[in-house]
Amino acid sequence: MKKTILVMVGLLVLAVFAGYAQCQGLQSTEPYPVKLHVDETFHVCKSGEVICPARLPICDDPKLIDVVDTPDGLGFKGISPGTTLCSVMSSNGARRVFRITVQ
Repeated sequence: MKKTILVMVGLLVLAVFAGYAQCQGLQSTEPYPVKLHVDETFHVCKSGEVICPARLPICDDPKLIDVVDTPDGLGFKGISPGTTLCSVMSSNGARRVFRITVQ
């Protein structure tokens, strides 16, 4: 009986941690794919991939993406066709990477 209770508690702890990790974006180490058209804006905070306010944006190729402020927070605006990596820091300190393709 005690062993069953310990196993159940252990499974509950794992389930809670897995849910927390998913909410925090800790399970995904791959860049989040984003497809944009020229002049279209990706709203980072609305994506649910970061805990906002997002800060410290970095893009590998600034000729393709412009970092913009939107009413919903930080955004990436497509300015030229191509693919690049951009990242932002969540308010919890985790950095999230986006693979942005502008068409």
